[in-house]
Amino acid sequence: MDARVARLRKQIYHCDRSLWSFFALVLISVFATPAVLAQVSVLTRRNDNLRSGVNSSETILTQQSVRTRFGKLWTLFADAKIMAQPLYVANLVVPAANIIGATAKTKCANGCNAVIFATMKGTVYAYMADQKPITTNDTLLWATYLSDGNACKCGATGPQNGSGNFDMWAVDDPWWGVLSTPVIDLGANTIYVVTWTNDQQYRVYGLSLNTGQVQKGPTVVQGTVGAETFAANTNGWIQRRKQRAGLLLSNGLLYVAFGGDTTAGLAGWLFVYDAATLAMKTVWSPTPGGRNGGIWMAGDAPAADASGNVYLQTGNGDLVPGSQRFGDSIVKLRFQNNSISVSGFFAPCNQMLLDRCDLDQGSSGAVLFDEFVIGGGKDGRLYLMKADKMPGYTPGPFPPPADACLPAQPDCTDSPDLVQKWQASGGHIHGAPIIWKGPNNETWLYVMGEGDPLKAFPFENGHFNVQAMKHGTWTQPKLNQVKECQILANHGIWMPGGLLGVSSNGSTAGTGIVWALVPADGDGNSCRGVKGMLIAFNAEDVTKEIWRSQGKDVKLSDTKDSFGLLARFNPPTIVNGKVFVGTAGDAEPLQRYAGPRPAQGPANYSLAVYGLK
Repeated sequence: MDARVARLRKQIYHCDRSLWSFFALVLISVFATPAVLAQVSVLTRRNDNLRSGVNSSETILTQQSVRTRFGKLWTLFADAKIMAQPLYVANLVVPAANIIGATAKTKCANGCNAVIFATMKGTVYAYMADQKPITTNDTLLWATYLSDGNACKCGATGPQNGSGNFDMWAVDDPWWGVLSTPVIDLGANTIYVVTWTNDQQYRVYGLSLNTGQVQKGPTVVQGTVGAETFAANTNGWIQRRKQRAGLLLSNGLLYVAFGGDTTAGLAGWLFVYDAATLAMKTVWSPTPGGRNGGIWMAGDAPAADASGNVYLQTGNGDLVPGSQRFGDSIVKLRFQNNSISVSGFFAPCNQMLLDRCDLDQGSSGAVLFDEFVIGGGKDGRLYLMKADKMPGYTPGPFPPPADACLPAQPDCTDSPDLVQKWQASGGHIHGAPIIWKGPNNETWLYVMGEGDPLKAFPFENGHFNVQAMKHGTWTQPKLNQVKECQILANHGIWMPGGLLGVSSNGSTAGTGIVWALVPADGDGNSCRGVKGMLIAFNAEDVTKEIWRSQGKDVKLSDTKDSFGLLARFNPPTIVNGKVFVGTAGDAEPLQRYAGPRPAQGPANYSLAVYGLK
């Protein structure tokens, strides 16, 4: 009990109870509030099915407290890179017999806050969220390994990852397991996870939140669209599709989306399962009978509204709406009578340019707010439209010659039903934008594309005011300053840009913070060993940087708050006074991907935990 509360009780004991007991109850409740505030859970990618990326119930982390007392508190052990966004369950009850860690066994049998995350080795971990570990597993609640029990057959020892067959950049060599962000159903006490194993199959699991034990599945992901089968059963066949997009749970249905590095056939698949049984309900592709159309969205999950409509973005691929092919599109889907139908879509008028020049519209996910849908992709534009009036496709005068890809992009005119489009970034957009409703009835959109500073656009009279844009002061350097990462002379800008999250106590002034994870010393697409940096900005005025994990010198030197290597496409999770950052390990020499296979990866993988000191 807070000492202030104890003193108040002692004083009250000597007072007239008829009057003072009333004031006592009020004062005790005021002083005791921090200990009994309702706790927040984060159960899905980017906080909710709207994919807002906002925790508007954060009462501990304010601009002032982060500026003066914030830093790295500890790390939690992981067995491989963490590409899935960490999730969080408040007051999770785990039976003492199932708890692994000694401290956790003592403190958590009646419930404690838990952070849950999955790794690229196929392991799902649940740790105490608020307790510094003394040993590696001291605060571990449970851990469940979902691989096939064999050593990873990748790179030099097999045809999958590292050779370019399964993953063209060898990004995650030497492990490939859980790539996508799981989703949690509190009512069913279940966390749904998809993992890949060495038999070239994906499997869907439902794990008990209370114990980590498998209680549903596994269900092998398999289906056909037209004449094409998702997974072949022949010797030497290689699964090139990747389950990167986060999982969606909506109206009792589990949605599992796939993209891939395939250049022919279908890259994009969407499987729908009954969440209660993991029985498959249907499978859909955005390009049936065509090619590509991957649903990868830089790890973002499909969005869903209160009516169960699902919104997602697709990558390069055929666009023939009359044949139900929707490459480079924002698509609105409806599940009905055990099938999926397209109830609306939007494709930019320069879609043929996007497809030819590898400028996926689907390099980030769609975001819902009010009556709007907003999304953007690799060409750096954002598109705003009404959810109940998707603009469709008005083709421009393309395809252009191949040499027109960049930087000279010809413009064209979209459907008049499109509310707004603008050039929001000079580089690719991977981290989807975030919409935050702040003080003074102001609404802001935040986006941080490759090579760009954090940008903030105010929403006024149904549009975003591009001329009133504010931007942060830190910008990622050009790649030609990091020779180890160069592919060509003067090659490009740093991928993936900024992966964002926002925390605030409602619209209270002084509480809004934009959190950005960015590459600190190289391109996260073409380089191994790229360090990450966590930055906090004032959400009301992003020109004001509050805090960063790296030094402010030119080299962005390591500090006591550094977390190690960047796990690209993985945003931070901000909840109940903590910020959780998945890492790609502690350290590794900076070198090109797809170069010589490294003799070994980083020595230590972990989840970094930040908070007030």
